[in-house]
Amino acid sequence: MNPRPLIVAVIIAMMPLTLFSAKEKEVSGSYTYYIPYNVSRDKAEQIALERAMIQAIAENFGTVLTQHSRTDMRSSKDEEYSDFWLSASSLVKGEWIETIGNPVFTPSIENDTFVIRCEVRGKAREVNTTKAELRVKLLRNGVMDDDEASTFESGDNCYLAVTTPVKGALAVYLEDEAETLSCMLPYYSQTSTCVPIDPGRRHLYFTTNDGDQEKYTLYTDKEIERNMIYVIFSQNEFIKPIDSSTGKPLSLKTLSSGDFQKWLKKSIALDHTFQVITIPVTIVCSSE
Repeated sequence: MNPRPLIVAVIIAMMPLTLFSAKEKEVSGSYTYYIPYNVSRDKAEQIALERAMIQAIAENFGTVLTQHSRTDMRSSKDEEYSDFWLSASSLVKGEWIETIGNPVFTPSIENDTFVIRCEVRGKAREVNTTKAELRVKLLRNGVMDDDEASTFESGDNCYLAVTTPVKGALAVYLEDEAETLSCMLPYYSQTSTCVPIDPGRRHLYFTTNDGDQEKYTLYTDKEIERNMIYVIFSQNEFIKPIDSSTGKPLSLKTLSSGDFQKWLKKSIALDHTFQVITIPVTIVCSSE
């Protein structure tokens, strides 16, 4: 993707880590997701991956749920469980630290229903604390919650809406298919290592070019491109990883995926309020 300043599976902060946390353990999980008619393939893969991770953590470290609810966790065909799944990540007693290799997605059709199965391996650890629940929405060509999207056409504008119940600090990165991370927030001209965020109100980012702010438009010269946005939050001010400018006009500061993942792992280990929210994004070539 060509970031102009623009830009765009999964480390999930299932539960934030306590400062003196349990030893990491290699885990694996799988999940079969029956795709509703109104859910895109990319969104279905994201859901299946998140739930496979949750399943792996639950099986190794347990949950705070009743046995009946744990049985419900294993069913994805009935839409009535969707609300439960939205909060399931905060009910497992563990945290996903890193993914080993690439998740495996296997699509199929069962009884005229599209199905996606995800298998994933990684490292996780047991924790017994709660985290701040953030509301994060990636928006396409508009700033209302109804504009939330995971698929963009080349040339679309993207915005980010974030609400937090506690005061904290924020940073946002985009990972492209070349495994290069571009820093979207703090903005290019800012010297701070993270952006303060106040509780109790909806914050909108990437909406203007005034001052230090920047607007982002997603571009690709490919038929389809899959990127990942990382929204990083902590109740404590943090120091972002070392990145550098490419020197090209309108380009953002970048770093490698390997360096970024090392920084994430260290930050999670040292800050029990540190969490990472990932948003898979697909950019398709404009039909025009």
